[in-house]
Amino acid sequence: MYKLRNYQERTLTELYDWLNRHPDGNPVVDACVGAGKSIIIAEFCRRAIEQYPQTRIVMCVASKELCQQNLDKLRAIWPEAPAGVCSAALGQKDVESQIIFATIGSIAKRAHELGTVNLLVVDECHNVNTDNAGMYRTFISNLKEFGSPYLCVIGFTGTPFRGDGVWLWQGKDPLFKGTATRVSMDELLEQGYLAPLIIDTATPETIDTTNVKVAGGDYVIKDLEGAVIDPTIIRSTVDDMFTRGGERNKWLVFCVTIAHAQAVLDEIKSRGTIKASIVTSKTRASLRDAILLDYKLPHEHPDGIDCLVNVACLTTGFDAPETDLIALLRPTKSPVLYVQIAGRGMRIADGKKDCLWLDYTSTTRDLGPVNLIKGRNKQNSTTEQGAPFKYCPDCGNPNPIHLDECQECGAFMPSDSKDPHGFKAGQAMPLHGFQAPPEEWFDVQQIGYYKHPGKNGKPPTMRIDYFYSELEEPISEWKCFEHEGFALRMGCQWWTDHMPHADMPFTVDEALETIHDPSQGTIALPTRIMCQRDPQGKFWQVKKYQYGNTPNMPKVISYKPITSQSEADDLIPF
Repeated sequence: MYKLRNYQERTLTELYDWLNRHPDGNPVVDACVGAGKSIIIAEFCRRAIEQYPQTRIVMCVASKELCQQNLDKLRAIWPEAPAGVCSAALGQKDVESQIIFATIGSIAKRAHELGTVNLLVVDECHNVNTDNAGMYRTFISNLKEFGSPYLCVIGFTGTPFRGDGVWLWQGKDPLFKGTATRVSMDELLEQGYLAPLIIDTATPETIDTTNVKVAGGDYVIKDLEGAVIDPTIIRSTVDDMFTRGGERNKWLVFCVTIAHAQAVLDEIKSRGTIKASIVTSKTRASLRDAILLDYKLPHEHPDGIDCLVNVACLTTGFDAPETDLIALLRPTKSPVLYVQIAGRGMRIADGKKDCLWLDYTSTTRDLGPVNLIKGRNKQNSTTEQGAPFKYCPDCGNPNPIHLDECQECGAFMPSDSKDPHGFKAGQAMPLHGFQAPPEEWFDVQQIGYYKHPGKNGKPPTMRIDYFYSELEEPISEWKCFEHEGFALRMGCQWWTDHMPHADMPFTVDEALETIHDPSQGTIALPTRIMCQRDPQGKFWQVKKYQYGNTPNMPKVISYKPITSQSEADDLIPF
């Protein structure tokens, strides 16, 4: 059986938790490039049918490449899966299998032939319109009409917002209700599952978009072509690409139009030192497939293509991990497109340490580091006036209007959003802080265990304070025994590690009574803790514990229950 990575297993667990809490909701799984969405989707399908054998599933996506990739992963994980394909581009039109992998263009008008569908999985779900319009929304309405009105739709994407940056669960009539779980770029970078983007010294900004019109949240392509097609600009840009990218093996170049791409390709080929080709919407399907296969050949292969120029067709569904240079010659204001392009170079491969990011536009400077890009709340929407909820600035989930803490992710929610875009311009750096913060060990002198009341009706937690200096505030962590899902699992794991001889508590009060009851045994006291700052650098997070009998064993501070929020906030045990 295929073994999932830890974060993939966590993703499935948190997805099921969300569905249990929101039985009538349609969730989004926010999983960045390299997270293995196709594997997560495949295992989700397998478990759904294993648990409910009559479940009917349709997995829908826009491109044949993604459709085939997702099907291949399902068959790798579950060879006997009752799956078929409905995609004209793949030459199959199956509407009868229990699991159908489809392209939306081929299946959109065949809902009446499918019968009852219980689960619709939409990969790259940022393509679903938030205003109840378009091919996907019509297909979903028809599935409910001709099949089950209780259809559940689950979206997968690494960019849970539209091209204008607005969250997918905001709009006139959004399909999705919020995020069920998230796998971030930072998480995968820290674990070594993504290759970082790096820059050379000050890549020159050769393309000026000052006079280019903007419509629909991005540059007007016709006007943009006029700003990039200048032969002098193309020549100087390609000169710089060869100067900076000479040691790189696989180049991926993003252009504005077919004419622009062809001019760039001609300039690259004129150097005679690298085998290059082009893929656009006009490329024949058979030729396109052959070119992509040749690009994926090893750098040393005599038939391999080492530079691939493209126009708007290799942003999704294209998996070439060996890509170690991205040249951006296509300016964009779209955070979705920006993240997708960057992701093409971040997959890991043998011998690949990083990917060189050459941005000859103002995109990186304007949109900032790609791992800080997130959605934003919809502004000035008349449909939202008076709504009894507000959206979390971090995860985007809706919350009751009176809350100052997100009930999904716990983030602070200010009353007003002073940044309407949700992201800030960086210093032309494609990634921010991709290296994990430094680890620091602290010698523990005293430990306090307290009941910490929950806010706004949420369950209480057990707060643990580690005192390492009389001059500094303690380092704290919180363990949950009365919550659900991931928080509860983490609390139970902590208890098993520290009180293995005692029964698992059901409440914080039970946990505290057990800890301070000598007849229940002695709690394992860490003599040292290893901590890291959170990504914003505000708080310490406990990562590891070190135990052992030493002359300076920590002392447990006498505890007392905390009954008020002000007391909890003001507590200083010294």
